[in-house]
Amino acid sequence: MDLYFKWRNTPLYNNAIYLMLNNITTCLLGFAFWTIIARFFTPSQVGIGASLIAASSLIGVLAEMGLKIGLIRFVPESRENAALLINAAFTLAGLLSLIGGLIYLVGIKIWSPALGFIQEDTLLLLMFLIFTITNTLSGLTDGSLIAGRATKYVLLKNTLASILKILLSIFIFAHLEGFGIFAGNGVSFAVAVLTAWLLFLPNVYKGYLPRPVVAKEIMQKVLPYSFANYMANMLNQSPQFIYPLMVLNVLGPEYSAYFYIVWMMTMVLVVIPNGVSQSLLAEGSHNPHKMGRDGRSVLYLSLALSVPAVVAMIVMAGWLLHFFGPGYAENGAPVFRFLALAIIPQCVNTLYITVNQVRKQVYLIIVQTGFLAIVAIGVGYWWFSRAGLPGLGMAYLLAHSVLALVVIRPLLKVLKEKSSATVSVEVNL
Repeated sequence: MDLYFKWRNTPLYNNAIYLMLNNITTCLLGFAFWTIIARFFTPSQVGIGASLIAASSLIGVLAEMGLKIGLIRFVPESRENAALLINAAFTLAGLLSLIGGLIYLVGIKIWSPALGFIQEDTLLLLMFLIFTITNTLSGLTDGSLIAGRATKYVLLKNTLASILKILLSIFIFAHLEGFGIFAGNGVSFAVAVLTAWLLFLPNVYKGYLPRPVVAKEIMQKVLPYSFANYMANMLNQSPQFIYPLMVLNVLGPEYSAYFYIVWMMTMVLVVIPNGVSQSLLAEGSHNPHKMGRDGRSVLYLSLALSVPAVVAMIVMAGWLLHFFGPGYAENGAPVFRFLALAIIPQCVNTLYITVNQVRKQVYLIIVQTGFLAIVAIGVGYWWFSRAGLPGLGMAYLLAHSVLALVVIRPLLKVLKEKSSATVSVEVNL
């Protein structure tokens, strides 16, 4: 208890709490958004809006190039060049998202025929490009605020966007039907990003002014690190993309719906290890010599919050899924429990990734996430063919459990380091 009160007023603790609140609030308001949208729009219109948001988000993920993590890690080291690095990252990611958006629009009738109507309206084309760029810059803005230990602004920014998109989609852009859902989402993020640029970032970085810049020397240092983390993130998230396709191709759309709802509900728990670990990345970038002490605090907090949450989710699995229908409860509860249980070893794995991000040991991050992807997908495919949906949950739990057993020893070695010790190994990129 004394440790808790000693730690509760530290930047690490405060930033971790704000990040977890941000993730939880975003999830809840996102669920509310789609629930309300489904009542005001027809299923086909919802499908158009969801597809546009998904396409824009995918382009944003590809264009971001891991620069969010790069900003969190390198901005604290940049000091007087922090604003220059932030604007350079915004410029590069914005340009890449513009190129990605143009490529998507040129071939939209090939890979998304149902969205081909956008090519026939110049205004819709421009709106799609603007909102795609804004979506990309939103994540980098969050990274800049996290790097500046100002995560309360991340919570304010994303809460503003989540509330605005509900109101705008229904009351302002409803006449655009399916595109109106996308427009409401896009304008809300544009307002939130501009608010952060004009109000929040200048409070964190004195004299900050958003403007396009090219900082070749700085980006040459940051990009290799950012891209390596980008590749690792893709590997880490690969089960999220592959598992639903497995279910759809083998069992059909009905079981795909069961699995999708289960996955989305259990992955809400990931906000705990992810939130505290992002806070550790920011704090570790400011004070790498305190990695041992701060890492122990993060591990304690992550497990203290995750274990009771996982137990509650396992006990209430059937009851929670019953809200979606008896089919969801009957077919989803078993896999639900395995996926929820995997969050506990995931706390260890996420923390070890963050430790290596601070130390710039990106090769270890890629090895770790690559192992996770191979085991989760490979064993998942084998187990799924024999046990159905629970097989995917068992494979995901196995992958994280084995990985946690492998990394726990080197992780504990880092966590035992004294606060006065200097980070011993660093790979300069």
